[in-house]
Amino acid sequence: MLIIYCVSLGLALMSSWLILWRVPLIQEATVSDKANKKLSIIIPARNEANNLPLLLQSIHQQKFQPFELLVVDDDSTDDTVRVAVSNGAQVVTFHHDEQVWQGKSAACWAGAKAAQGDYLLFLDADVSFAQANSLANIIAAFQIQDAQGALSIQPYHIVEKTYENFSTLFNIIVLIGMNQFSLFSHKFQTAGAFGPSLLVHRDTYFKVGGHAKNRDAMMDHIELGKELILQDLPVKLYGGKDTLNFRMYPNGLTELSKGWSKSFATAALSTHPLITLGISLFIAGAFIAFSFPIYFVFTQQWVSALIALVGYVILGSHFWRMARLAGNFHWLALICYPILFGFFVGLFAWSGFKTFILRRVSWKGRDISL
Repeated sequence: MLIIYCVSLGLALMSSWLILWRVPLIQEATVSDKANKKLSIIIPARNEANNLPLLLQSIHQQKFQPFELLVVDDDSTDDTVRVAVSNGAQVVTFHHDEQVWQGKSAACWAGAKAAQGDYLLFLDADVSFAQANSLANIIAAFQIQDAQGALSIQPYHIVEKTYENFSTLFNIIVLIGMNQFSLFSHKFQTAGAFGPSLLVHRDTYFKVGGHAKNRDAMMDHIELGKELILQDLPVKLYGGKDTLNFRMYPNGLTELSKGWSKSFATAALSTHPLITLGISLFIAGAFIAFSFPIYFVFTQQWVSALIALVGYVILGSHFWRMARLAGNFHWLALICYPILFGFFVGLFAWSGFKTFILRRVSWKGRDISL
């Protein structure tokens, strides 16, 4: 049994290192004066009155200021419109046939059509810029790729309450699942773009059909990224540390569970099978690292129990390294990492059931048919 344990733990450690080798970050750079392009920031918002102030204030604090700042109101029932206006944003309202098209992708499309800028930056309402030069660095990075294709950042998760640590493994898997942060990323096609942020040239956006191209897609930016890749355009992916932050699901564990379950199983379909295998080995290793020490203690195999306990600590430390690439998750929560893995597996199974069996999810007061 000890040999089985050691082999399983070794596979878990090796596979997790390979599938999350490094996460590139946006670097300090200067916006080129030769590319004097106007930037439109587009924020789709449905009942985001609590989140918008932090984002809008962080935009106003940027050294590089956008040409226009648009908040697209998606039938909000709270103070979204008032908050947006009071924080210096222009509000775009749109009317849609709920039987045809609704939700975030429809709001993004409406914002893009209303925008006048050369560059379009789509941001979720729960993100914020980490530093005063963050936006300038993002634009400079986009210019380095000649403003071709798209640039997308997965924000760095800022944790304030203990329950938010249940998002740890989800955030790690989001990075891994894009196929671009492994040791062999050059051999895998990018899965698409991250949901919270997307920067694209206006001409490119409308050329590929924008959000209207896959209007029924639950993971709109993944599909838009795929469309760009199909047309031989690059999609550059970055981690958000020191550039773009967010705090996911601040209203409790119920909101967190609904948020992750609404689309996570769908997103997993875009992950390369070899990356999926690596994820599976890592998750299996976590359960083995937890269960085998208990087994060895009950069977009074004390040497094996000690070795297994050391393995538990090693895997937990490695999980901590991975977690810190995605957010400022608390190290105390990571000591009990099997609980986080159990929560992930249960919620992922529930997401798959709703997505592929019920064909229906709900979010922000809407029932969404898949």
